[in-house]
Amino acid sequence: MMHIIETARMYLRPFIPADLDDYYGQVYSDPDVMVYLPGGVPRTREKTNEVLEFSMQHGQEHGFTLWAAIDKVSGQFMGHCGLVYLKGTPDVEVAYAFGKAFWGLGIATEAAGAALRYGFEVAGLDYIVALAEPGNLASQRVMQKIGMFHQGMTNQYYHTPLVLYRLERSQWQPDAALFVVREAG
Repeated sequence: MMHIIETARMYLRPFIPADLDDYYGQVYSDPDVMVYLPGGVPRTREKTNEVLEFSMQHGQEHGFTLWAAIDKVSGQFMGHCGLVYLKGTPDVEVAYAFGKAFWGLGIATEAAGAALRYGFEVAGLDYIVALAEPGNLASQRVMQKIGMFHQGMTNQYYHTPLVLYRLERSQWQPDAALFVVREAG
C-alpha cells in the first residue's frame, strides 16, 4: 500500500508518469543540482524517466520509495525525498534532491525528517543511512538537523567516496512537526 505524507509545507506522494517534465526540469537537467547526485552531471529525460519508473516500482515492492515533493500551497513540484534500498545491500537510504528555488528554506530538512519518521514509525525499519558528496555541506547539515550521526567515509555505495550518516530507531527522537500519513488514492 502506498501512502502520501503531509508535512507543514508539502506533500510527499508517489511519483506518477506525468511528473517527468517537472522532475527533469527541477532536478535532473540542472548542473547545479546534479553536481551533488550520483554521476555528478545532468541526465537526459530518458534517464530521468528511468529514475521515476524505478521509484514507482520500488514503492510497489517495498511500501516506501523516493516520493515527489509537492508544495501544499502552489501545487508546484519541488523535487524528491524518500527512502530507498541501496542496491545489493540491506541498507535503506534517506535521499533528497530539490530544485535550486527551494534551497536554503529548510525544505530538505522538513522532508527528510518526515521520511525518517515514516521509515521508523510506519515501515518499521531498524536503521536508516544517508550519504553525501564530501563537498555537499548543506546536505550534511540536513543529516545533522534530523538527528543522524556521522560515521565517516565510505565507498561501499555508488562506487565513489561519500560521507556516511546513520540513525538507529532506538536513537531516533521524533519532533512535534506536522506528520500525517494517509493512503494514496
